[in-house]
Parts: sequence; structure tokens; C-alpha cells
Amino acid sequence: MRLSHLELSNFRCWERLALELPPEGPVALVGPNASGKTSLLEAMWYAASLGSHRTSSDAVLVRSGETSAIVRAGVEREGRIDSIELEIVTQGRARAKLGGASVPRRRAILGTLRASIFSPERVAVVRGDPGERRRFADDLLVQLHPRYHAVIKEFERALRQRNTLLREAEGRIPPGIEAWDEALAGPGGELCAGRAVSVAALGPAATEAFSAVGGTSPLGVAYAPNVAPPDSPTPAAWTAAIRRRLEERRHDEIVRKTTLAGPHRDDLEITVDGLPARTHASQGEAWLASLGLVLGAHAAIAKQVGEVPVLLLDDAFGFLDPERRERLGDALPRDAQLIATTSDPQECPTSLQWGIFRVSVQGVSPDA
Repeated sequence: MRLSHLELSNFRCWERLALELPPEGPVALVGPNASGKTSLLEAMWYAASLGSHRTSSDAVLVRSGETSAIVRAGVEREGRIDSIELEIVTQGRARAKLGGASVPRRRAILGTLRASIFSPERVAVVRGDPGERRRFADDLLVQLHPRYHAVIKEFERALRQRNTLLREAEGRIPPGIEAWDEALAGPGGELCAGRAVSVAALGPAATEAFSAVGGTSPLGVAYAPNVAPPDSPTPAAWTAAIRRRLEERRHDEIVRKTTLAGPHRDDLEITVDGLPARTHASQGEAWLASLGLVLGAHAAIAKQVGEVPVLLLDDAFGFLDPERRERLGDALPRDAQLIATTSDPQECPTSLQWGIFRVSVQGVSPDA
């Protein structure tokens, strides 16, 4: 799998951009701060995930003063090129095309381009709140199995509506709460089952990658669900576990006016040398751990899907000392298309022959 070209219209700082990527070899997008490098990777990730790695709001991706943006990407796989076109709007419903034809739902494009992305924001997966880790786990889940995008959206809708019901009940048992238990527990059980399997695949790969990039202690990754794991790993068993827990927390939910059981309260246990990374990892360890998680996720996707995703690295090298920078270069998969950003090409690991593209506010051009 390879990203062959990228076209942007009114995306972030880019009014117009057309970028042709070389057929082989890693690419370094080199430019000063605020030149739009990160926005290029963000657009590539958007084409793979229907989301940004920096924000939860699509509206902020639209260039200031405009009402819509367009991301077009060409994906080369198995000797053919598939085209993705995604509209992003500040209001209303956005459209999408696959192979030049409109699709009824944007999620139909998922799986056409698979990718993994590292950015400084990914350090929050290690050091930040549980929401950051849930988001990372769900990013992995959707790259592995695109159908989970719909499952996540269904669960989020049910959660919002159930919480509204609890708020409006004013301390009483809301009428019809059992029906909303079912609406939440169904997609919730499917989501928990998917997270459990995907995190189990992530753990060993992330541990290996952490060691490869310079981690000196074992990295641990485990799923920490909000409800007790059932004896059976099936979605139906997880659904039953969520349903029981909702019934157990009924009184507390009425008092607190919010849903207290379900995958929206899950976490990942990330440890370094057996200690919680969030509180005990140094800044350097947290950076390496986040790299290990991304590279581990990339390896897990490649193994399970049988297709190597594109690997996007946003400012991955600058924080590392020269030795660990080279170790990262040695650990990067040679069978993946690598696209990295940096302000200084000297930061790129020397074990790889980088194709340099210069990025400025005027555009992007390959080094002569």
C-alpha cells in the first residue's frame, strides 16, 4: 500500500496543494515551523481515518474564511490506484467519493488507505487522561476493522441520549431507562470485545518496538475495561456484563445524572518496568513509549490485515539524541511507505535514504 498523491483545497493553511509522492523510498517533508508540514500529515491521516490526530472537530480543519475543504488522495495497492475524495464542511453534511463515485456514507472509504501516525500529541497517550488512550485504541481498532467506525458512532449516540435522559430526570428513575440500557450495551459490548482483541495484539508488538527504539525497561500494555471481563470473549458476553453493571449503578447514576458503566470509561494500562507510565515515566521514556505504541500498532495492523500501512511520523526525530535517532531509523519498517516531517534534514536517521521535499508557505517541492 502506498500513497501516490495528495491534493488539498482550503485545508488548514493550504488554499491549494498538489503533491506527487515518489514511487519508493522514505520521504522527509522539511520546512520551518508554521509552514504547513504537520497539516500535510494530518490530511493523509484524515484520508485513512476520517479524523484528525490533533483535534476532534472537523470544522477547524477548514481554512479560515471558508465553509468547506477537500482532501483527495490516491492509494496504490495491488497494481491499481484507488482515489479518495473527502469534503469537510463547517456546517451540514459532508460528501465523499471513492473511485470517482459518490458513496452514501463517508465510512465507506475506510480501509482504502491504512496508516499509522506518530506526532508529539501521541505522548498524551502515555502521559495524559484515559480519553487519550481510548482514542488511540479506537484508532487502531478502526484501522484493523473499519466496520468499528460505525459501532463507535452508534455507541456515542446512545451515550449522549442516555445521559440527556438522566440529566432531565431530576433525581428520579427515567421512564424507559431499560430501553436505553439496551441501546448502550449492544454497541458497547461489541466495542469492548474489539478493544480486548486489538489491545492483545498491540501489547507484544509495542513491547518489542519500545526496546528497539531505545527503551531500557519492559513496556507493558493491557486493556483495562470499566466492567469486569466476562468468561467468554464474545460481544454478547460483554453486552451482558455492561447491562449488569448498569443495573448495579442505577442509583449512583440517578444521583450523578450520568452514565457510569461502559466502554467510555475504559482505559489502557501502560507501564514501564512494571510502574504506571503516566506517573513514573520520564519525558524521554514517555516519548519512546509513544513511539513504541505507534510502531507496535503499525506492526499489528500489517500482521492481521496482511497489508502494510503507510507510516506517518510528525516531528519524531527532533526530541531524540543522535544515538536513539539512529535506533529509531533501524527500527522503522523497511516494507512500509515512510513519510516524516522535520525542520532539519540532518535529524533524519542516516540508515535510510530520504527523499527531501521542501515545504514553505508557497508550496512543496522536491530537492533538486
